[in-house]
Amino acid sequence: MYQLKQIPEDFVVKEISKVEFADQGKFIYCKLKKENRTTLDAIKEIAKSLHLREKEIGFAGSKDKHALTEQLISLPIEKKEKLAQIRLENISVELIGYGNQPISLGDLEGNEFEVVVRNLEKSSIKPAAYCENYFDEQRFSVHNVAIGKHLIKKEFPEAAKLIDEDKCTAHLHHYPHDFIGALKKLPLRLLRMYVNAYQSYFWNETVAQYLLNQGKVVKEIPYSLGKFIFVDNPEPLSELAIPVIGFASEELENEEIKNIISALLIKEGLTYSDFVIKQIPELSLEGNFRNVLVEIKDLQIGRATKDELNAGKNKVTLKFSLPKGSYATMVIRKILS
Repeated sequence: MYQLKQIPEDFVVKEISKVEFADQGKFIYCKLKKENRTTLDAIKEIAKSLHLREKEIGFAGSKDKHALTEQLISLPIEKKEKLAQIRLENISVELIGYGNQPISLGDLEGNEFEVVVRNLEKSSIKPAAYCENYFDEQRFSVHNVAIGKHLIKKEFPEAAKLIDEDKCTAHLHHYPHDFIGALKKLPLRLLRMYVNAYQSYFWNETVAQYLLNQGKVVKEIPYSLGKFIFVDNPEPLSELAIPVIGFASEELENEEIKNIISALLIKEGLTYSDFVIKQIPELSLEGNFRNVLVEIKDLQIGRATKDELNAGKNKVTLKFSLPKGSYATMVIRKILS
């Protein structure tokens, strides 16, 4: 079995930003480099070091934990002179420009990847122009999907009990029955991450069922929440988008996809209206669309060389870029047999 991320240097991610720089501005734009840290964890520590609220640090998207990653963040201009004081493990922050707008989620074109695939024997790599655009394991963690479903179903005590956050726990210590208040102590972007994780799981299930119905299945790969279904000749589906479910998804026109979603809602014990969360309105999400396929750009496959970390095995380096929100690990699943 091939192996990814055996060491952090095996998985390098560089953000392709669409942020425009200015000669001066209200914000400084910095390059955040991290190793074996989640983006939210890095933001939390930087905020603490600079005496900022976490929401005052802008970033365009979350990057892999078990990797070497580079991305832009924005900070208030008055923190410029404090950057040199940041001393954090496996985290560096470098000033590279200025602007008048904070960086927001989505302010990127995509990501460039350089991935070393190890522990190979005679596994073949089959180039592909497109890949099924599933959300991969790193989206879900251990409890994220369960927490997200509890929030959608208004099961706030169950959600709070699964969340391992000091602010939440401290609030419940003083107010044992105020679960909504405890949840509101957490950053909104963290709570949204849980709801997004459930939406992502639901989207994966919808796409897998649709592809089972539509195409010749060439590969099924189990993962913690189900199966990834890959089909032969996916290109005809390159323009198809399926909703990431929310309260507005009921208006979908494609009857086949709508029927799949309706059956999954029954299985999950949910309705479209459950995605309206009046107790925490900021978590109410109307849904959006995500392409079933993603284009793999600039794919380069290196030659096999001796794997110095696994005796008798080979390694191969892959380079490619993907649009924002797509997973390099899914490309590996697709092209490696």
